[in-house]
Amino acid sequence: MSIEDLVDMAEWIHNDEGYNLGASSTRDERNAFWMRVVGCAYWGHPVYNAVPDTQWHVKDGGGGRPQSDDVAVSMPSRESWDCIPGSGSDSYRFEEDPIGVLPADQHVYAPDRPDQDAPMGVGSPYPGDDAFDEIGMILWADYAEAGRVPDAQVGRWFGRTIYDYLAGMTLDASIDRHRAEWRTALGLD
Repeated sequence: MSIEDLVDMAEWIHNDEGYNLGASSTRDERNAFWMRVVGCAYWGHPVYNAVPDTQWHVKDGGGGRPQSDDVAVSMPSRESWDCIPGSGSDSYRFEEDPIGVLPADQHVYAPDRPDQDAPMGVGSPYPGDDAFDEIGMILWADYAEAGRVPDAQVGRWFGRTIYDYLAGMTLDASIDRHRAEWRTALGLD
């Protein structure tokens, strides 16, 4: 994972999970956010980062001070970046701002494993897997019947079907409704 990828993931987690790192945030909240981001990079995450990358570490403020709230360190080179310039103010932004190589006496350490996240490849299937698989099998079979490979519209048909299902329609009713649409679009009906 490049530093650019790490910063992109930080912004994704920030937006996806509704973090505010501005003036109303506390240092503890910013530290917890940054530990989560770097933890997702280091340990992997089923949504944000499928491939763990143990090069990414956090650092403390030096001299016994607490964790720095937005600095990523690549190990073993000790190259570091400020990844959220303006953190703690309402003008914060996500970008990689090089700091340089940290001195040998700077405490650098691996991040905590993100809370409530199963390690990659461990745990039960996602609760929606059976429904997703059923929709996928029917959708792919209809594409094959039409002699077409899945295209960008697959996302549309899958999304519409799962949306109605999650909104309260039965899975069978949602599949029937949207299958009629996609079969028409495929020229099958």
